[in-house]
Amino acid sequence: MLYYEVYIDQLFLENLVILVLLQKTGAKLMHLSVSWKRVWLTSLLGAAVMCAVIFFRPFYGRCSGILRLLPVVLASAAGFGCRTMKETCRGTLYLLAAAAFYGGAFQMIFSIWEPPVLLAALLADMAVELLIDGRRKRMVLEECRAEVTLSDQGGRWVLTGLLDTGNHLTEPISGRPVSILDWQEAEKMQRFRQIQEEKNGYLYIPYHTIGTEKGWMKGMVIDEMVIRYQGKEIRTLHPVLAVSSQQLSPQSRYQMIVHPLHFHRDS
Repeated sequence: MLYYEVYIDQLFLENLVILVLLQKTGAKLMHLSVSWKRVWLTSLLGAAVMCAVIFFRPFYGRCSGILRLLPVVLASAAGFGCRTMKETCRGTLYLLAAAAFYGGAFQMIFSIWEPPVLLAALLADMAVELLIDGRRKRMVLEECRAEVTLSDQGGRWVLTGLLDTGNHLTEPISGRPVSILDWQEAEKMQRFRQIQEEKNGYLYIPYHTIGTEKGWMKGMVIDEMVIRYQGKEIRTLHPVLAVSSQQLSPQSRYQMIVHPLHFHRDS
């Protein structure tokens, strides 16, 4: 027979930290804002129940396995503020999904290295957070992308535009909204090439970004811009476009940053 020496204080601490991380991840998956005080209290209770089930073994077989799920149910009900059985079941499912994420991360970590359990839990939490944040960013990107058709001097270009609610650029004299065009796309336009050659016919668009006090972008007015977004078509005559000196998307997922006002009115 095999015997394992288990220290109850270490087991309690490991279960406590893992339950806290599971609740944090589960809340993120459910888009919930939870109280850290409640999370820690329910994790303390859950870790205590887990230790009691393992050491006292009140039941054997399937009953013991069910009792080991009790901390997960307690955490979902109390930690997430569940008030009904339906909410408790939903919270439990999300916690189990988070546990599956952590299980995969643990397996990957221990296949490379055998760190202490607490360190492995923190590394797994970082990996899971990166996966969730990356997935959320991709979903946001998909929801905010639109098809943009630019027409100017007989030319026509179909691009992918990103709706950016943080874009507040305006043309300083008229106050019209300004969308930002990738430099490589702008160079395909005869108007912009002529502006570059003659050093004339462009606008100066002031901008401000994090880490940059102030700056200027070259801007131009083209004939027409048509935006197709979520089944709607918004047509804008003579829109103002600023040309970025840097590539807007490293993976070329979009070639324009569209001002939000262009989604709501014609110019």
